[in-house]
Amino acid sequence: MTGTKVAGAVRVPSVLGTRAGLVVRSVLLVVVGLLITVLAVASAGERNRVWGWSGVGGGVADAVQGLATLVALGAPFLLLMRRRDLANTAWGLGFLQLIFPIGPVMLLVLPQAVRQEERNEAESLGFLYVLGATVWFVRDAFGPTGAASVVRMVTAPVGTAEHQATPFNVYSASVVYLLVVVLPVVVAFYRRARHQLDDTRQEVEVQRATSGQLSARLTRQAERDLIAREVHDVIGHRLSLLTLHAGGLEVAADAEPDLRQSARYVRENAQRAMDDLRSLVTVLREPAAGPGEGPLSPVAVSSLSQLSSVVDEMANSGVPVASTVFLQGADEAAPVLAHSVYRIVQELLTNARKHAPSELLRLKVVGGPEDGVHIQASNALPPGAVPGGEQGSGLQGVAERVEILGGSLELPEEDGRFTVDVRLPWTGRSE
Repeated sequence: MTGTKVAGAVRVPSVLGTRAGLVVRSVLLVVVGLLITVLAVASAGERNRVWGWSGVGGGVADAVQGLATLVALGAPFLLLMRRRDLANTAWGLGFLQLIFPIGPVMLLVLPQAVRQEERNEAESLGFLYVLGATVWFVRDAFGPTGAASVVRMVTAPVGTAEHQATPFNVYSASVVYLLVVVLPVVVAFYRRARHQLDDTRQEVEVQRATSGQLSARLTRQAERDLIAREVHDVIGHRLSLLTLHAGGLEVAADAEPDLRQSARYVRENAQRAMDDLRSLVTVLREPAAGPGEGPLSPVAVSSLSQLSSVVDEMANSGVPVASTVFLQGADEAAPVLAHSVYRIVQELLTNARKHAPSELLRLKVVGGPEDGVHIQASNALPPGAVPGGEQGSGLQGVAERVEILGGSLELPEEDGRFTVDVRLPWTGRSE
């Protein structure tokens, strides 16, 4: 309970702090924007007063000044729209500062807009800012006093009165121009280049990781091919000889039925081993490309109706098995499901024969299209065995098959018994 309270106390202020930070930044931008525009418009009004426009020219100048004042008071609030539409906000401020003497207010969104927009639009925005800021700078520089010119006010000697005529200092004005007009554009495109460089580095890292994965896959595939060749050449050759000699022994044992039956059993199982070997070689040479391919490919078993054969084989080998197999629509199941069920049942029977050969194995395989396939195997533990002991590679293989098919595997703990419970979703041939 204490940990939960602490976690909540940490998260909530973090969220609030983030929102508060956004609000504070927005308010600061609007305030700074108002300072820029109001100061610039006030200087423009003072210039009109100093120049003493009269008649029609004075009326036009007053009308423009009034409109510029309204624009100066409203333009900074466009900054509140920057998060929704950054590009149009930058364009709007750029054109307003080009037309009206409201100062370089576009400066407040230029770096972010240049960094985020496409190259052509970023360059156009940079050009618009330089053009508008230069027009304002030249217009402002014609003011004869500090009150009528922001540039003269900034570059005037200390102690100069606002309404006192101030000489134009070319060097100081050039520094102001560089700081106000040129430097923001340079910084904006520098940040854009750094941002693109970071993106490029990330892409390179992704490409390296992808290249490493492909290299690892190629290495594994080469190992698979080597194993496939060795298995095919060595074990395949020996199984072929075994099948050949078993067939010869079956023919020669006409007078001894038991020996003939045993030879036929050896030959049939050797032939099945050859089929399984071919399936294994195919899997090794053509690795899995998805959940329905690779090690689960239906290369040896194509129908659930073949499931009884593996149970019969185990019973014939002397392992006590009590089985219940009832599958609706067995022939309609997808080959990948049939193959997986066959291999899982085969592994469970082999596992029981290996670890509890004298104990009765209860096997149940039921299901259908509506309920999926339920496989359950249970046997008594031999003396000295520990319930829930370490899983062998066989059960790990079962778990991998179940996971790939999207099923579930449970090993319920029961006193004196080992139980494996598998549930697989149904997939039909048309799916």
